Amino acid sequence: MDAIHTDNFQTSFTLFGKGHFSEKLQKWVPSTTPQQTVDIGWCGQYILSERAKFTTEELRQIMAAAEGQDMNELQQREFEQLLRDYKLREFDAVAGAGTFSYGNARGLIKRSQYIVVDIDDLESTEAAREIQQTLIADKYVETALCFVSPKGLGCKWWAELPDWCQSMTFAEQYATLSRYIGYEYGILADSTCSNVNRLCFLPYDPLCYVNPKYSTNQ
Repeated sequence: MDAIHTDNFQTSFTLFGKGHFSEKLQKWVPSTTPQQTVDIGWCGQYILSERAKFTTEELRQIMAAAEGQDMNELQQREFEQLLRDYKLREFDAVAGAGTFSYGNARGLIKRSQYIVVDIDDLESTEAAREIQQTLIADKYVETALCFVSPKGLGCKWWAELPDWCQSMTFAEQYATLSRYIGYEYGILADSTCSNVNRLCFLPYDPLCYVNPKYSTNQ
């Protein structure tokens, strides 16, 4: 993707919703059909909704039921696949990087002013909360939205695109912000999430942070 310019940024992005089962591939896959255009305020409300609460609690009940079980490597892979399929089937997802006509990079219509940085594989929800608070308090990169991931072992950081990386490609922007939080706080971001059409599942999080300037109550 070519470098972008500041006049291309917007505050809206695309909701793709739930995934579907592909008969051709014989597995659950993400949706590639856009449903509607949403914004940070909409996401904040959704993350606090009963709809999100039900799916998130059910996912974590599945995880809790398997906790302590002695699984071999094959069983562990099958269990992780079960969790992935559940998320694809039950969780709504958004493409935070912009608005899309289709769920791939070529479908990008217009970039948003957000970079969604994914921090995963943490030891506990408490560790995710600590990272959430650290990122919200950062003085150099403004946070638009930040919440704990569906499994409770990760953090989704929706950063406002800083001036100093606006002329970069999306992949370069993601890498730059990932290096920044790594250098400043020792936080390791998921390097596989640097594609512009990356989807972000929306879980329930009663402590979700929404930047006050996006509050729907204003």
